[in-house]
Amino acid sequence: MNKIFKILGAVVLLLIVFAFGAGFYFYQTNPMVKAIVNNDESKLYYFPVKEMESMKEMKYIENVLRVEDSLNIYTYHFIPPTKELKGDIFFIHGAGGNVSRYRHLIKPLLENGFRVYAVDWRGYGNSSGKPNYKGVLKDTETAFADFRKRTLQDSLKTIVYGMSLGGQLAVKITKDNQSEIDALVLDGSIQSAQQLAIDYAPVQFLKEKAKKNPADFNQDYVAIRDIQDIYNTPKLIIHSQSDHDVSFKQGENLFKAAKAPKEFWITKTEHIMTLKDHPDQTVQKINELIQ
Repeated sequence: MNKIFKILGAVVLLLIVFAFGAGFYFYQTNPMVKAIVNNDESKLYYFPVKEMESMKEMKYIENVLRVEDSLNIYTYHFIPPTKELKGDIFFIHGAGGNVSRYRHLIKPLLENGFRVYAVDWRGYGNSSGKPNYKGVLKDTETAFADFRKRTLQDSLKTIVYGMSLGGQLAVKITKDNQSEIDALVLDGSIQSAQQLAIDYAPVQFLKEKAKKNPADFNQDYVAIRDIQDIYNTPKLIIHSQSDHDVSFKQGENLFKAAKAPKEFWITKTEHIMTLKDHPDQTVQKINELIQ
């Protein structure tokens, strides 16, 4: 009997050693695992690309804004090829790439008479610095103030359009500037940084860690909370049932939390590809929002 217990003990010890070794291996070799364990927001949420692709087919004004006396962020004010202007769009892109990587999504808006103002957060494209939760909010607020200064004198409607990770910032900007914004559009938006970490956690114990420790995540802006404080602003919430990057449930939760007037547009595109796959329908829905 003692021999059996010794064998079982040895097997259990080997399993523990193996599990620890496997966990350590994944921690060292998988950047996402390491980011979740350490709650490293710069790697967990942001995937900037420095190299800018050509945007020569589009007319735009490039501007540099100083943030916090030490960082420069770049903004791009795109001008439509028509004189029949419909509105001003403050465009907040997602976690990956930079403004130039979203040009094929911006182009349909321009072709339909919308002026589009887009910002590259710190670390993205030509913008200096390194992205972080509080920093990208500061960058977005600075850019929005510049956007309003440039569009204040016209009589066009103002639309805030947020994609994916940028959706949470779009909700925050709209909440804080409701009297200045005529419509909010969210495409594939996350509901919170915490939920994104839960969804992307590769193992169960990391999911539980994210669920049980909301204080580990910055709470300055949480889309599913903040959207409840947006009252009369019309909202279009777009989410694809085929979205493999941000779960469809997050879009459903945002819509449920939002106050009327609101519309939930369910699509079957890849993540944030609505403007690429359904440009005419998107423009039509934006027109309906601002009318």
